[in-house]
Amino acid sequence: MKFLIAIGSLFLGSVSHAQMTMSDADYVSPNELDCGALGAGGVNFIDMPGNYTPNFDETITFCPDLTQGTKVSIAFATNIGYEFDIHPTDTLYIFDGPTTAAPLLVAANNGTNPMGGNWQASFQNNPSGCLTVRFKTDAAGDGTGWIAKVACGNLAQPYFPHLEAFVNGDPTNVLNPIDTGYVNVCLGDSILFVAKPLFPYSEEATGFGYSQTTENLNYSWTISNVGALGINNDSVWFVPTARQGYFVDLKMTDQFPQLMGITAKVRVSILPSFATAGPVEDTICIGTQNILIGGVTAQDTAGVDVPGGEFSIGGSFAGLTFLPDGTGQLYQTTIPISGLGSGTVTQPSDIASICLDIEHSYIGDIEITLTCPNGTEVSLMNTYGGNGIVPGGCFGGGIALGSDTDTDGGAPGSPVETYCFSFVNPDYGTICANLGNTYTNPSGYQSMIPGTYTPDGNFNDFIGCPLDGNWTISVQDNQGIDDGYIFQWGITFDASLYPAFETYQNYYVDGFWSASPNIISGQNDTLVVIQTTAPGHSFYTYNVIDDFGCEYDTTFDVFSLPLPIIFNDTLACDMAFQVAGTTAYNGGVWSATPTGLNFSSTSVNNPLITTGTAGTYTVTYIDNACSDTVSSTIIFPPYPQIFNDTLLCSDQLQVVGTQAYSTGGVWSAISPEIVFQPNTTTLNPIITATTSGQYTVTFTDNVCNNSTSAQVTLFLLPQIFPNVETCDFIYNVQGTIAANGGVWSSADTNIHFSPNTNVMNPVITSSIPGTFAVTFTDNQCGVDVTSLIEFVNWAYVTTVDTVICNGATITTSCSDYPQNDTYVWSDGTVGHDITVGPGVYTVTASNQCNSHSSTMTIGGKVCYITAPNIIVLSSTSGNNKFYLDYDGVETFEISIVNRWGNLITEYSDPGAAWDGKNMNGEVVSEGTYFYKFTAKLQSGEEVEQQGFIQVFH
Repeated sequence: MKFLIAIGSLFLGSVSHAQMTMSDADYVSPNELDCGALGAGGVNFIDMPGNYTPNFDETITFCPDLTQGTKVSIAFATNIGYEFDIHPTDTLYIFDGPTTAAPLLVAANNGTNPMGGNWQASFQNNPSGCLTVRFKTDAAGDGTGWIAKVACGNLAQPYFPHLEAFVNGDPTNVLNPIDTGYVNVCLGDSILFVAKPLFPYSEEATGFGYSQTTENLNYSWTISNVGALGINNDSVWFVPTARQGYFVDLKMTDQFPQLMGITAKVRVSILPSFATAGPVEDTICIGTQNILIGGVTAQDTAGVDVPGGEFSIGGSFAGLTFLPDGTGQLYQTTIPISGLGSGTVTQPSDIASICLDIEHSYIGDIEITLTCPNGTEVSLMNTYGGNGIVPGGCFGGGIALGSDTDTDGGAPGSPVETYCFSFVNPDYGTICANLGNTYTNPSGYQSMIPGTYTPDGNFNDFIGCPLDGNWTISVQDNQGIDDGYIFQWGITFDASLYPAFETYQNYYVDGFWSASPNIISGQNDTLVVIQTTAPGHSFYTYNVIDDFGCEYDTTFDVFSLPLPIIFNDTLACDMAFQVAGTTAYNGGVWSATPTGLNFSSTSVNNPLITTGTAGTYTVTYIDNACSDTVSSTIIFPPYPQIFNDTLLCSDQLQVVGTQAYSTGGVWSAISPEIVFQPNTTTLNPIITATTSGQYTVTFTDNVCNNSTSAQVTLFLLPQIFPNVETCDFIYNVQGTIAANGGVWSSADTNIHFSPNTNVMNPVITSSIPGTFAVTFTDNQCGVDVTSLIEFVNWAYVTTVDTVICNGATITTSCSDYPQNDTYVWSDGTVGHDITVGPGVYTVTASNQCNSHSSTMTIGGKVCYITAPNIIVLSSTSGNNKFYLDYDGVETFEISIVNRWGNLITEYSDPGAAWDGKNMNGEVVSEGTYFYKFTAKLQSGEEVEQQGFIQVFH
């Protein structure tokens, strides 16, 4: 039997509703429910007064006024003023919409729903927010019907998370698959995650309900291994700092508050390992070929290896679940757990904690249990004292959970509080044991203090339960007149149960070697051949591009062994050379051409090289590593060689045969008596001694400063006086030089040596004047030296008297003796000859020994020329020729002609005579002939005369 508190009237438009029955008019526009007048508590809907009647078939529609409530709900229960008694042959139909054509939510009776139920208009199928109720009975058994509650309110409007990701500012969404897929990036890339939730039921989309926009949502970003970012924004930048996988967890909460979550994964390209790539040989010889190995495909046995990437396992959370006023109806929300493999629970502490963001207005009605994947169920909180899911709970009474209140019209309170259940370090014991552990929530109701409580049940019951699978939170509200929400919940297992990581694997889409002039083949392949042309380091870069588009490279160093280095061409003194500075990678072997060099060891880098033979040698070093050959020239200059010890009967030695290096050398001697001509640097000089003796001469070469010496003994040639004149037939010899004395001699017996011929400086005398040769023969070398001694005769002179024409001069001479050196006349004339007129003259002859004088008289006379005029050719008495009588004639010319003027003869000697013959030697005929002569007398007088000659035979 129903007990009705009040019955109200129905009004058109916005009305108050006290009691509504199946036979009332529909509450549709313009007669929709006055949601504000329905209140938060009390019952207001019955089937009809009294027991319902058979064959009853009525329909009523409840629509919200939208301004104060958007969704209608109807609660049926059996306690606290509620009643639900419908015969199993009768049916109560509830449709999700304004007509019976809408989707059927339930067909209920005591057979299907003995405790009643709570049904609410949906968002997905019912934008009107109306519920249509049809009650149909048959003629059989009847029941008392129901006493229920119709309510409406602005419930949580579903919205749909959507997430996009953009890399390095590129406008393309790279999240694949969309919303919950992967973002593949390179280390250092910047990722912009943008939340773009869809709000199909928001006030902005429908015109009623509450506002839902990206601007009025709260955002909580969490990234594994990074933690909560603390950014309440619809977008965040994330730059991965490690080569690994990251879980990106976004939780969005609208103003209801209604929490929605979405996750994505970031995979950072893994750094490749180039350990098996690179050169076959990292040290090679110049000019040899070498292989560089790349390789990125599965078929390549060497090349680039790709380590796997790893994720840390992230948490999983269930979303908002409405816990409406219950009548023993079970409400559940499930988390599928995966990634833990085949592990099972082995001890209670394996389940580290179960946490719920939850509110409820009356914990005395509810039970909360956790069910593992094999169906084992354990109580977390049982504050219902009746016979519910788990019998035997305590009665929690009117204490709330979180910020809920009985007067909120189904809306959640704020702030959301978290209650956890754990056997690992709980804050409190069970909730049943701590019902006094309360605080006053914002609505003024007493609520349990949030924290970690010990579960009611025993987690030992979970031992053997699989870890992977569906874990379910079950909440049963066993009484009406209250409701609540699970905003989110999560389960955390002991960290030791998690596999280390979720993995991923990069692969490479391309691999190539950077261009190099040393690559001689295979440039477009992963295996190339190189050949170097110079010593030292050469570098080769191998590049790969992975499936994330990330580029990597590594550079390999190939060292080309340098040619061995030996000494430069050199000159070594003393027939030895200590090698230094040889470099070779692995030693080498020495050799030389021509033969004649000795190596202290042919296999050490810096041997001592010696020889007994001067010369130029080519030394070769062949290194052991590459058989590269280098050569240098060593010149071993000869030791200088000069003449042997020498003795000479001479004051000089012409040196010959000196042997020395081309740079020559310098001669020296201790004794100042030794002179080198033309100088001391002449290879073969003339060595001259100023005195006889034994001398040491030394030759020092210019290249090595090596010296050699010899003894030279020079016996100077004997030296005697030069050719000399001496008076008094005697000469005292002085200055004779001879190394070991000598003997004097002369071929002329008039020469005498006193006291004897063996003294060095004898007195030489002569019996007669004259020039005589004297010879000195030295005893040492038998060398003869000869000089002339002129024993000068006494000076002597004579003159001859004569007569000359008066007024004339005459040139005359005194006697000339070879011993005389000078002649001086009394008139001052010097010389043998003198020109004078008549007078007396004295001449004096002198030499180095004495002077002698002689006087000459020149008389004067008269000079003339006369001619005869008759000659008789046949005369024997002397008158047979034509003679002139003359005296003092200096010059004379005469010609004789016949009477016809023909020239018969002519002559110029006044002393000559004409013999009567013509120029042809023919005797002329008798007759008269004419002569003419000219003459010049000694006195200077010129005479010209002509006459005739009578010729007779």
